[in-house]
Amino acid sequence: MRHALISLALLLPGTPALAQQPAQPPTPPQDHRQLVAMPELPRALMRTDMQDHLVALNEIFGYLAENNLAAAAETAEKRLGNSSMGRHAVMARGQGPGRFMPDAMRQMGWEMHAAGSEFAQVAKGGDSAKTYTALQKIMTSCVACHMSFRTR
Repeated sequence: MRHALISLALLLPGTPALAQQPAQPPTPPQDHRQLVAMPELPRALMRTDMQDHLVALNEIFGYLAENNLAAAAETAEKRLGNSSMGRHAVMARGQGPGRFMPDAMRQMGWEMHAAGSEFAQVAKGGDSAKTYTALQKIMTSCVACHMSFRTR
């Protein structure tokens, strides 16, 4: 009986042997993305653009669910495509985010904008299957950049 009580006491969480070992916080996974340093204004402008890109993609998915390819095309061109570039030029005064990006990051951004314009053209054609294929090019550009670079 005595051995059973001792064994039971060792299994309880409040035993002195367990209480003496401090809990170690888990180690967070390493972030292997390249850090891109830029001043606060360009970083804030880029963050605003990235947030708007997410909202635009959400709207595009909604239009595609409604089979409204024309509205998806319009949103893509205005908010993701080549026509969306440079909207902060006056405010940034030559200090826009692109100026601080490494060449590879800048190229990925241009590819995303080109894919947005290409999506708009394909969607205007009315072929849903081709439109979804074009949408995948936008998403691939987004994922590639966000998996490669960070600003904080």
